[in-house]
Amino acid sequence: MDGTMIQSIVVKGSIVSLLLVNSILKAQNTPENEKLSPFTKVNKEKMFSPIVAFESWATFSMGEEKNGTEYANRADISFRRFRFGAGGSPYPWLKYKFQLHLDRLGEDAYASTKGSYGGINIWNACITAKLLKNSELLNIEAGYFWTAISREFNTSPWAVGSFDKTRSDWYMRYFVTGKGNGIESGIALGGLKNFNQFGISYRLGTYEPEAYQNAKYSGRLYTGRIMLSLGDPEQTTYKYMLSGNQWCKRNGVTIGLGASTQSDGALTDTTFFDHSSAYGADILINYLGLRIDGEYFLLHRTAEKTEDFDATEWHIRIGYSFIAGGKYLEPVITYESFDGKGSETLFKYIGDDHTLDFGINWYLNKDKLKLALHYVIQNGSISPNTGDYIGLACQMRL
Repeated sequence: MDGTMIQSIVVKGSIVSLLLVNSILKAQNTPENEKLSPFTKVNKEKMFSPIVAFESWATFSMGEEKNGTEYANRADISFRRFRFGAGGSPYPWLKYKFQLHLDRLGEDAYASTKGSYGGINIWNACITAKLLKNSELLNIEAGYFWTAISREFNTSPWAVGSFDKTRSDWYMRYFVTGKGNGIESGIALGGLKNFNQFGISYRLGTYEPEAYQNAKYSGRLYTGRIMLSLGDPEQTTYKYMLSGNQWCKRNGVTIGLGASTQSDGALTDTTFFDHSSAYGADILINYLGLRIDGEYFLLHRTAEKTEDFDATEWHIRIGYSFIAGGKYLEPVITYESFDGKGSETLFKYIGDDHTLDFGINWYLNKDKLKLALHYVIQNGSISPNTGDYIGLACQMRL
């Protein structure tokens, strides 16, 4: 079965699933439903909402080189992200979300931007159940979603201040799951509790990374993350993904600790690892319009009769938001780094990768409608793209 047929089946099946969910929810919207308890009564206004979001890029690449071949400087226009699906909260205690993606549609393979178009595919599909009526402390999530252990890992790409999510965190997502987006099937518990000028939130999960499974190894992955906040709370209700710009309203600090562990797994049919782990810390500082965030994580993997793999990934991002002409402007600078050492058998990215990104974001309707202009400088021995580029992005979410 070729890729085109698989993509067609995925799309048709997804559409049928969405129509089926919508039909079931509409069927429940009957006079009898009015007599049900608050637990089983359908929320008519929130039971089904379409999701449409896209980010278009116009870039000009300079000095790109691969495998000793120099590429001509070039302009490129592409859809960096294109997501569509549905979500809703049919009951006060239950939410769901399902999205497909068409990321990197029309991207020039010789441009300095990193990545490649992979066709239509499922992005995420999960449900979240709130287990305590008057508390955000206990929520259960299940489905196909992020195995997140760090702030950048757990922040929506629509919410970051840099031109794109950091490449350094991409290495960690790929290391943990064998996939660049870090999304896998699993189940997790999470929640938050805010006190006076202090808050705590957590998430514990177990997942099944397909990339590390075979007949001998199940490849069970365990992840955990805890965040402590001082000052104004970062979130007042539990949400799966973290927020981005606080729109000059928050004064507070959030410190996060995260880790993942996997006792065994398969890299190929004949290559296996004994243990794989990632752990580290991250921070967010908000003071009026100032936003500083960063993370530092260590990656480690071992196998018998093979040199260990060790790596560090980190970034620091500084932005300042202010109002001009009734809209938010945000100049931002970001530096990120990845450095991997050891056996290419355990992780193929051995070497370094560094990026400096500076630019300005213009929020016309907060992050629902955003324009960004950035200059990105890239270098490193393992970077798939070493050229610099100027990028103009238009982000819209309905």
